[in-house]
Amino acid sequence: MSLIAGQEGNAIWCNGSYGPMFGGAGNFDLRIPSSPNCNNCSVYLNDSYQCPTGQNPKTFLTGNQNFTVSEMEVFGVEQ
Repeated sequence: MSLIAGQEGNAIWCNGSYGPMFGGAGNFDLRIPSSPNCNNCSVYLNDSYQCPTGQNPKTFLTGNQNFTVSEMEVFGVEQ
């Protein structure tokens, strides 16, 4: 998914007290808290990541703005 121009610094937000967060630190585009299986994960694109034209930024990735994660893998890339 493309980042909005000028938002490259907000691609991912890291904090040991949270799960993976993507997008701006104020309005995360994709938020997965430290307890992802309790239905308080959320998505709302267009703060840092561009939702495809004609798609709903609240439902494009998961079908609903709030969702539960049953299983996930997170990968890091080192240069």
